[in-house]
Amino acid sequence: MAIYYRLFISGPRFRRCWIFLIIVTTVVLLLFIVVPWTNKCQNTQTIIRDWSIFSIDNSTEYQQAHSVLSDSSFRRQFRGEEIRHLAFLKVHKAASSTVTSIIQRFGWERNLNFLLPARSPNLISQNESINVNNIISDKDATFDLLCNHVIYDKEQFTKYLPKDTVFIGIVREPFDQFVSSVYYYKYRWSVPYLARLPSINPVKYLLESPNQYEPKKRHDSYTRNRMSVDFGLPEELLHTTDKRKILPYLQELNSEFKLVLIKEYFDESIILLRRMLNWNLRDVLYVSKNPLKYVPKINVRDRHRHKQHSFLDYCLYNFFLRVFWKKVRQQGEDFHMEVAYFRQLRSAVEDFCNEEKRNPAFKRRVFEAEANEFHPDIAINKDLCELMTLNEVDFTNKLKWRQFPNLRP
Repeated sequence: MAIYYRLFISGPRFRRCWIFLIIVTTVVLLLFIVVPWTNKCQNTQTIIRDWSIFSIDNSTEYQQAHSVLSDSSFRRQFRGEEIRHLAFLKVHKAASSTVTSIIQRFGWERNLNFLLPARSPNLISQNESINVNNIISDKDATFDLLCNHVIYDKEQFTKYLPKDTVFIGIVREPFDQFVSSVYYYKYRWSVPYLARLPSINPVKYLLESPNQYEPKKRHDSYTRNRMSVDFGLPEELLHTTDKRKILPYLQELNSEFKLVLIKEYFDESIILLRRMLNWNLRDVLYVSKNPLKYVPKINVRDRHRHKQHSFLDYCLYNFFLRVFWKKVRQQGEDFHMEVAYFRQLRSAVEDFCNEEKRNPAFKRRVFEAEANEFHPDIAINKDLCELMTLNEVDFTNKLKWRQFPNLRP
Protein backbone atom coordinates (compact mmCIF):
# COMPACT_ATOMS: atom_id res chain seq x y z
CA MET A 1 0.00 0.00 0.00
CA ALA A 2 2.97 2.39 0.70
CA ILE A 3 4.16 1.92 -2.88
CA TYR A 4 0.75 2.91 -4.22
CA TYR A 5 0.70 5.99 -2.03
CA ARG A 6 4.18 7.23 -3.07
CA LEU A 7 3.41 6.81 -6.76
CA PHE A 8 0.11 8.64 -6.36
CA ILE A 9 1.67 11.72 -4.68
CA SER A 10 4.77 11.80 -6.91
CA GLY A 11 3.00 13.68 -9.65
CA PRO A 12 1.56 12.99 -13.10
CA ARG A 13 4.83 11.47 -14.34
CA PHE A 14 4.36 8.39 -12.13
CA ARG A 15 0.61 8.09 -12.49
CA ARG A 16 0.96 5.57 -15.34
CA CYS A 17 3.03 3.30 -13.10
CA TRP A 18 0.34 3.61 -10.42
CA ILE A 19 -2.44 2.64 -12.84
CA PHE A 20 -0.33 -0.25 -14.18
CA LEU A 21 0.17 -1.64 -10.67
CA ILE A 22 -3.58 -1.41 -9.99
CA ILE A 23 -4.31 -3.44 -13.14
CA VAL A 24 -1.70 -6.07 -12.30
CA THR A 25 -3.04 -6.42 -8.75
CA THR A 26 -6.59 -6.84 -10.05
CA VAL A 27 -5.53 -9.58 -12.46
CA VAL A 28 -3.68 -11.44 -9.71
CA LEU A 29 -6.74 -11.28 -7.44
CA LEU A 30 -8.89 -12.66 -10.23
CA LEU A 31 -6.49 -15.56 -10.75
CA PHE A 32 -6.34 -16.48 -7.06
CA ILE A 33 -10.00 -15.91 -6.10
CA VAL A 34 -12.37 -16.00 -9.06
CA VAL A 35 -10.78 -18.89 -10.99
CA PRO A 36 -10.71 -21.33 -8.02
CA TRP A 37 -14.32 -20.37 -7.24
CA THR A 38 -15.34 -21.04 -10.84
CA ASN A 39 -13.63 -24.44 -10.79
CA LYS A 40 -15.43 -25.25 -7.55
CA CYS A 41 -18.78 -24.44 -9.17
CA GLN A 42 -17.92 -26.56 -12.19
CA ASN A 43 -16.98 -29.49 -9.94
CA THR A 44 -20.27 -29.11 -8.06
CA GLN A 45 -22.21 -29.19 -11.30
CA THR A 46 -20.32 -32.32 -12.34
CA ILE A 47 -21.32 -34.06 -9.12
CA ILE A 48 -24.94 -32.93 -9.02
CA ARG A 49 -25.94 -32.74 -12.68
CA ASP A 50 -25.63 -36.35 -13.83
CA TRP A 51 -28.91 -36.81 -15.65
CA SER A 52 -30.22 -36.32 -19.18
CA ILE A 53 -33.39 -36.58 -21.26
CA PHE A 54 -33.51 -38.49 -24.53
CA SER A 55 -36.18 -39.43 -27.06
CA ILE A 56 -37.15 -42.95 -28.09
CA ASP A 57 -37.28 -43.22 -31.88
CA ASN A 58 -38.75 -46.69 -32.35
CA SER A 59 -40.99 -49.02 -30.40
CA THR A 60 -38.24 -51.62 -29.75
CA GLU A 61 -35.97 -49.11 -28.06
CA TYR A 62 -38.94 -47.75 -26.13
CA GLN A 63 -39.85 -51.21 -24.85
CA GLN A 64 -36.25 -51.84 -23.82
CA ALA A 65 -36.08 -48.53 -21.93
CA HIS A 66 -39.47 -49.16 -20.38
CA SER A 67 -38.47 -52.66 -19.25
CA VAL A 68 -35.80 -51.11 -17.06
CA LEU A 69 -38.56 -49.68 -14.92
CA SER A 70 -40.21 -53.02 -14.28
CA ASP A 71 -37.15 -55.29 -14.17
CA SER A 72 -36.69 -56.92 -10.77
CA SER A 73 -32.94 -56.24 -10.79
CA PHE A 74 -33.67 -52.52 -11.08
CA ARG A 75 -35.95 -52.67 -8.06
CA ARG A 76 -33.37 -54.43 -5.94
CA GLN A 77 -32.06 -52.22 -3.18
CA PHE A 78 -28.93 -50.21 -3.68
CA ARG A 79 -27.95 -50.80 -0.05
CA GLY A 80 -29.47 -53.59 2.05
CA GLU A 81 -32.85 -55.28 1.82
CA GLU A 82 -35.85 -52.98 1.52
CA ILE A 83 -38.62 -52.91 4.11
CA ARG A 84 -42.00 -53.72 2.55
CA HIS A 85 -44.29 -53.78 5.57
CA LEU A 86 -45.10 -50.21 6.49
CA ALA A 87 -47.83 -48.24 8.27
CA PHE A 88 -47.88 -44.50 7.65
CA LEU A 89 -50.01 -42.40 10.00
CA LYS A 90 -51.48 -39.83 7.61
CA VAL A 91 -51.86 -36.64 9.64
CA HIS A 92 -54.20 -33.92 8.38
CA LYS A 93 -52.63 -30.98 6.50
CA ALA A 94 -49.00 -31.96 7.13
CA ALA A 95 -47.74 -32.82 3.62
CA SER A 96 -49.03 -36.34 4.24
CA SER A 97 -50.58 -36.65 0.77
CA THR A 98 -47.12 -36.40 -0.77
CA VAL A 99 -45.82 -39.18 1.50
CA THR A 100 -48.91 -41.26 0.70
CA SER A 101 -48.18 -40.89 -3.02
CA ILE A 102 -44.64 -42.20 -2.48
CA ILE A 103 -45.90 -45.24 -0.55
CA GLN A 104 -48.71 -45.97 -3.00
CA ARG A 105 -46.27 -45.95 -5.90
CA PHE A 106 -43.82 -48.17 -4.00
CA GLY A 107 -46.53 -50.73 -3.28
CA TRP A 108 -48.02 -50.57 -6.76
CA GLU A 109 -44.71 -51.36 -8.46
CA ARG A 110 -44.15 -54.35 -6.17
CA ASN A 111 -47.75 -55.62 -6.27
CA LEU A 112 -48.14 -55.28 -2.49
CA ASN A 113 -51.50 -55.21 -0.69
CA PHE A 114 -52.88 -52.14 1.05
CA LEU A 115 -55.37 -51.64 3.84
CA LEU A 116 -57.98 -49.62 1.93
CA PRO A 117 -61.05 -47.59 2.97
CA ALA A 118 -64.44 -49.21 2.53
CA ARG A 119 -66.74 -46.20 2.85
CA SER A 120 -64.74 -43.25 1.52
CA PRO A 121 -62.55 -42.57 -1.51
CA ASN A 122 -59.42 -42.04 0.60
CA LEU A 123 -60.42 -41.95 4.29
CA ILE A 124 -60.58 -45.11 6.40
CA SER A 125 -61.97 -43.21 9.36
CA GLN A 126 -62.02 -39.71 10.80
CA ASN A 127 -62.93 -40.73 14.36
CA GLU A 128 -61.85 -44.33 14.97
CA SER A 129 -59.05 -46.77 14.25
CA ILE A 130 -59.03 -49.71 11.84
CA ASN A 131 -61.85 -52.19 12.18
CA VAL A 132 -63.66 -54.73 10.06
CA ASN A 133 -66.32 -52.19 9.03
CA ASN A 134 -64.11 -49.42 7.63
CA ILE A 135 -61.67 -51.41 5.49
CA ILE A 136 -62.09 -53.64 2.43
CA SER A 137 -61.25 -57.21 3.31
CA ASP A 138 -62.12 -60.84 2.82
CA LYS A 139 -61.25 -64.04 4.65
CA ASP A 140 -58.08 -64.64 2.61
CA ALA A 141 -56.82 -61.04 2.53
CA THR A 142 -53.36 -60.17 3.86
CA PHE A 143 -51.93 -56.68 3.98
CA ASP A 144 -48.49 -55.09 3.63
CA LEU A 145 -49.05 -51.34 3.68
CA LEU A 146 -51.26 -48.64 5.21
CA CYS A 147 -51.26 -44.97 4.22
CA ASN A 148 -54.87 -43.65 4.28
CA HIS A 149 -56.32 -41.43 7.02
CA VAL A 150 -57.22 -43.31 10.22
CA ILE A 151 -56.80 -42.79 13.98
CA TYR A 152 -53.72 -44.50 15.38
CA ASP A 153 -54.17 -47.42 17.73
CA LYS A 154 -51.27 -49.83 17.97
CA GLU A 155 -53.41 -52.80 18.95
CA GLN A 156 -55.71 -52.38 15.95
CA PHE A 157 -52.84 -51.64 13.54
CA THR A 158 -50.96 -54.80 14.54
CA LYS A 159 -54.16 -56.83 14.27
CA TYR A 160 -54.29 -56.28 10.50
CA LEU A 161 -50.62 -55.80 9.59
CA PRO A 162 -47.61 -58.18 9.81
CA LYS A 163 -45.61 -58.33 13.05
CA ASP A 164 -42.54 -56.78 11.44
CA THR A 165 -44.45 -53.71 10.20
CA VAL A 166 -42.56 -50.43 10.60
CA PHE A 167 -44.60 -47.44 11.85
CA ILE A 168 -43.92 -43.92 10.61
CA GLY A 169 -45.82 -40.64 10.99
CA ILE A 170 -45.51 -36.95 10.22
CA VAL A 171 -46.02 -33.67 12.09
CA ARG A 172 -46.05 -30.01 11.14
CA GLU A 173 -45.46 -26.77 13.01
CA PRO A 174 -48.81 -26.54 14.87
CA PHE A 175 -49.83 -23.01 13.96
CA ASP A 176 -49.10 -23.52 10.25
CA GLN A 177 -50.98 -26.81 10.35
CA PHE A 178 -53.92 -25.07 12.02
CA VAL A 179 -54.05 -22.20 9.50
CA SER A 180 -53.83 -24.63 6.59
CA SER A 181 -56.71 -26.66 8.05
CA VAL A 182 -58.92 -23.59 8.55
CA TYR A 183 -58.60 -22.47 4.94
CA TYR A 184 -58.63 -25.92 3.38
CA TYR A 185 -61.66 -27.27 5.21
CA LYS A 186 -63.58 -23.99 5.10
CA TYR A 187 -63.18 -23.24 1.40
CA ARG A 188 -62.42 -26.63 -0.16
CA TRP A 189 -64.81 -28.85 1.79
CA SER A 190 -67.10 -26.33 3.47
CA VAL A 191 -67.03 -28.13 6.84
CA PRO A 192 -70.09 -26.71 8.70
CA TYR A 193 -68.42 -25.25 11.79
CA LEU A 194 -65.72 -23.60 9.67
CA ALA A 195 -68.20 -22.42 7.03
CA ARG A 196 -69.86 -20.29 9.73
CA LEU A 197 -66.65 -18.29 10.21
CA PRO A 198 -66.45 -14.85 8.54
CA SER A 199 -64.67 -14.94 5.21
CA ILE A 200 -62.33 -12.14 6.22
CA ASN A 201 -59.65 -13.39 8.59
CA PRO A 202 -61.38 -16.58 9.79
CA VAL A 203 -58.29 -17.56 11.82
CA LYS A 204 -58.67 -14.52 14.04
CA TYR A 205 -62.38 -15.13 14.74
CA LEU A 206 -61.92 -18.83 15.49
CA LEU A 207 -59.12 -18.18 17.98
CA GLU A 208 -60.97 -15.31 19.64
CA SER A 209 -64.11 -17.41 20.22
CA PRO A 210 -63.19 -21.10 19.94
CA ASN A 211 -66.10 -22.27 22.09
CA GLN A 212 -68.51 -20.57 19.73
CA TYR A 213 -67.28 -22.48 16.70
CA GLU A 214 -65.35 -25.61 17.69
CA PRO A 215 -67.30 -28.93 17.76
CA LYS A 216 -67.84 -30.52 21.17
CA LYS A 217 -66.54 -33.91 20.01
CA ARG A 218 -62.76 -33.88 19.52
CA HIS A 219 -62.83 -36.12 16.43
CA ASP A 220 -65.18 -33.71 14.66
CA SER A 221 -62.65 -30.89 14.79
CA TYR A 222 -59.98 -30.34 12.16
CA THR A 223 -58.51 -27.37 13.99
CA ARG A 224 -58.02 -28.23 17.67
CA ASN A 225 -55.13 -30.54 18.57
CA ARG A 226 -55.84 -32.42 15.34
CA MET A 227 -52.38 -33.94 15.07
CA SER A 228 -52.67 -35.31 18.61
CA VAL A 229 -56.08 -36.74 17.76
CA ASP A 230 -54.64 -38.47 14.68
CA PHE A 231 -51.85 -39.94 16.84
CA GLY A 232 -54.50 -41.42 19.13
CA LEU A 233 -53.51 -39.55 22.30
CA PRO A 234 -56.04 -39.92 25.14
CA GLU A 235 -58.81 -37.35 25.35
CA GLU A 236 -57.87 -36.29 28.89
CA LEU A 237 -54.56 -34.98 27.58
CA LEU A 238 -56.36 -32.55 25.29
CA HIS A 239 -57.46 -30.56 28.34
CA THR A 240 -54.23 -30.39 30.33
CA THR A 241 -51.08 -28.27 30.17
CA ASP A 242 -49.18 -30.49 32.60
CA LYS A 243 -46.19 -31.73 30.64
CA ARG A 244 -45.46 -34.37 33.28
CA LYS A 245 -48.73 -36.09 32.35
CA ILE A 246 -48.13 -35.71 28.62
CA LEU A 247 -44.51 -36.86 28.38
CA PRO A 248 -45.06 -40.60 29.14
CA TYR A 249 -47.50 -40.88 26.23
CA LEU A 250 -45.09 -39.15 23.87
CA GLN A 251 -42.30 -41.48 24.96
CA GLU A 252 -44.56 -44.45 24.32
CA LEU A 253 -45.29 -43.19 20.80
CA ASN A 254 -41.56 -42.75 20.23
CA SER A 255 -40.98 -46.38 21.13
CA GLU A 256 -43.64 -47.48 18.61
CA PHE A 257 -42.73 -45.23 15.67
CA LYS A 258 -39.45 -45.81 13.85
CA LEU A 259 -39.61 -42.30 12.41
CA VAL A 260 -41.83 -39.24 12.60
CA LEU A 261 -41.18 -36.97 9.64
CA ILE A 262 -41.11 -33.17 10.02
CA LYS A 263 -42.94 -31.20 7.36
CA GLU A 264 -40.66 -28.15 7.70
CA TYR A 265 -37.67 -30.38 6.93
CA PHE A 266 -39.41 -32.50 4.35
CA ASP A 267 -36.51 -33.48 2.10
CA GLU A 268 -34.33 -34.29 5.11
CA SER A 269 -37.21 -36.42 6.39
CA ILE A 270 -37.56 -38.24 3.08
CA ILE A 271 -33.87 -39.08 2.89
CA LEU A 272 -33.90 -40.26 6.51
CA LEU A 273 -36.95 -42.39 5.66
CA ARG A 274 -35.21 -43.81 2.59
CA ARG A 275 -32.22 -44.82 4.65
CA MET A 276 -34.24 -46.38 7.45
CA LEU A 277 -36.37 -48.39 5.01
CA ASN A 278 -33.44 -49.24 2.69
CA TRP A 279 -35.40 -47.95 -0.28
CA ASN A 280 -33.92 -46.75 -3.55
CA LEU A 281 -33.66 -42.99 -4.14
CA ARG A 282 -35.93 -43.49 -7.15
CA ASP A 283 -38.63 -44.84 -4.80
CA VAL A 284 -38.86 -41.58 -2.84
CA LEU A 285 -38.88 -39.09 -5.72
CA TYR A 286 -42.09 -37.10 -5.62
CA VAL A 287 -44.17 -34.35 -7.18
CA SER A 288 -45.64 -32.00 -4.57
CA LYS A 289 -49.31 -32.53 -3.69
CA ASN A 290 -51.87 -29.95 -2.47
CA PRO A 291 -49.50 -26.94 -2.46
CA LEU A 292 -50.40 -23.81 -0.48
CA LYS A 293 -52.47 -21.38 -2.56
CA TYR A 294 -53.30 -18.65 -0.04
CA VAL A 295 -51.44 -16.16 2.12
CA PRO A 296 -53.45 -15.57 5.34
CA LYS A 297 -53.10 -12.51 7.54
CA ILE A 298 -51.81 -13.50 10.97
CA ASN A 299 -50.22 -11.73 13.92
CA VAL A 300 -48.35 -12.48 17.14
CA ARG A 301 -51.57 -12.48 19.17
CA ASP A 302 -53.05 -15.20 16.95
CA ARG A 303 -50.00 -17.38 17.52
CA HIS A 304 -50.17 -16.86 21.28
CA ARG A 305 -53.86 -17.77 21.38
CA HIS A 306 -53.25 -20.87 19.34
CA LYS A 307 -50.67 -22.16 21.83
CA GLN A 308 -53.45 -22.12 24.43
CA HIS A 309 -55.95 -23.52 21.94
CA SER A 310 -53.83 -26.56 20.93
CA PHE A 311 -51.23 -26.99 23.66
CA LEU A 312 -50.94 -30.74 23.16
CA ASP A 313 -50.05 -30.36 19.47
CA TYR A 314 -47.11 -28.13 20.45
CA CYS A 315 -45.89 -30.74 22.91
CA LEU A 316 -46.20 -33.44 20.24
CA TYR A 317 -44.39 -31.40 17.59
CA ASN A 318 -41.55 -30.16 19.80
CA PHE A 319 -40.95 -33.65 21.19
CA PHE A 320 -40.63 -35.29 17.77
CA LEU A 321 -38.65 -32.37 16.37
CA ARG A 322 -35.95 -33.07 18.97
CA VAL A 323 -36.09 -36.80 18.23
CA PHE A 324 -35.80 -36.09 14.51
CA TRP A 325 -32.62 -34.03 14.80
CA LYS A 326 -31.11 -36.63 17.09
CA LYS A 327 -31.64 -39.22 14.34
CA VAL A 328 -30.14 -36.87 11.74
CA ARG A 329 -27.02 -36.36 13.86
CA GLN A 330 -26.57 -40.13 13.93
CA GLN A 331 -26.30 -40.25 10.14
CA GLY A 332 -23.01 -40.24 8.29
CA GLU A 333 -21.25 -37.19 6.93
CA ASP A 334 -22.81 -37.76 3.50
CA PHE A 335 -26.38 -37.25 4.75
CA HIS A 336 -26.62 -33.55 3.90
CA MET A 337 -24.83 -34.19 0.59
CA GLU A 338 -27.53 -36.71 -0.28
CA VAL A 339 -30.27 -34.25 0.70
CA ALA A 340 -28.74 -31.54 -1.52
CA TYR A 341 -28.41 -33.98 -4.42
CA PHE A 342 -31.96 -35.26 -3.90
CA ARG A 343 -33.38 -31.70 -4.08
CA GLN A 344 -31.64 -31.11 -7.41
CA LEU A 345 -32.70 -34.46 -8.86
CA ARG A 346 -36.28 -34.24 -7.58
CA SER A 347 -36.75 -30.76 -9.01
CA ALA A 348 -35.47 -31.90 -12.40
CA VAL A 349 -37.79 -34.93 -12.35
CA GLU A 350 -40.79 -32.78 -11.39
CA ASP A 351 -40.07 -30.38 -14.25
CA PHE A 352 -39.76 -33.34 -16.63
CA CYS A 353 -43.04 -34.91 -15.48
CA ASN A 354 -44.94 -31.61 -15.61
CA GLU A 355 -43.70 -31.04 -19.14
CA GLU A 356 -44.74 -34.57 -20.09
CA LYS A 357 -48.22 -33.86 -18.74
CA ARG A 358 -48.54 -30.54 -20.58
CA ASN A 359 -47.20 -31.75 -23.92
CA PRO A 360 -48.43 -35.16 -25.20
CA ALA A 361 -45.79 -35.02 -27.95
CA PHE A 362 -43.15 -35.75 -25.30
CA LYS A 363 -44.62 -39.14 -24.35
CA ARG A 364 -41.69 -41.00 -25.94
CA ARG A 365 -39.00 -39.28 -23.88
CA VAL A 366 -37.06 -40.80 -20.99
CA PHE A 367 -35.35 -39.05 -18.09
CA GLU A 368 -32.17 -40.87 -17.15
CA ALA A 369 -29.83 -40.37 -14.18
CA GLU A 370 -26.54 -42.24 -14.17
CA ALA A 371 -25.52 -44.36 -11.20
CA ASN A 372 -23.57 -42.58 -8.48
CA GLU A 373 -22.82 -42.92 -4.77
CA PHE A 374 -26.51 -42.34 -3.91
CA HIS A 375 -28.36 -44.58 -6.38
CA PRO A 376 -28.05 -47.08 -9.25
CA ASP A 377 -29.13 -46.05 -12.76
CA ILE A 378 -32.53 -44.33 -12.77
CA ALA A 379 -34.86 -44.16 -15.78
CA ILE A 380 -38.19 -42.33 -15.68
CA ASN A 381 -40.73 -42.25 -18.50
CA LYS A 382 -44.31 -41.11 -19.04
CA ASP A 383 -45.81 -44.11 -17.21
CA LEU A 384 -43.88 -43.41 -14.03
CA CYS A 385 -44.67 -39.69 -14.28
CA GLU A 386 -48.37 -40.56 -14.38
CA LEU A 387 -48.01 -42.54 -11.16
CA MET A 388 -46.10 -39.71 -9.49
CA THR A 389 -48.69 -37.07 -10.44
CA LEU A 390 -51.78 -39.21 -9.80
CA ASN A 391 -53.96 -37.75 -7.06
CA GLU A 392 -54.63 -39.70 -3.89
CA VAL A 393 -58.25 -40.63 -4.62
CA ASP A 394 -57.50 -41.93 -8.11
CA PHE A 395 -54.49 -43.89 -6.88
CA THR A 396 -56.54 -45.41 -4.05
CA ASN A 397 -59.17 -46.51 -6.58
CA LYS A 398 -56.44 -47.94 -8.79
CA LEU A 399 -55.22 -50.03 -5.86
CA LYS A 400 -58.77 -51.10 -4.94
CA TRP A 401 -59.54 -52.35 -8.41
CA ARG A 402 -56.36 -54.40 -8.61
CA GLN A 403 -56.70 -55.94 -5.13
CA PHE A 404 -60.45 -56.43 -5.39
CA PRO A 405 -61.43 -56.72 -9.10
CA ASN A 406 -65.08 -57.26 -8.18
CA LEU A 407 -65.27 -53.62 -7.05
CA ARG A 408 -64.35 -52.25 -10.44
CA PRO A 409 -67.34 -50.25 -11.85
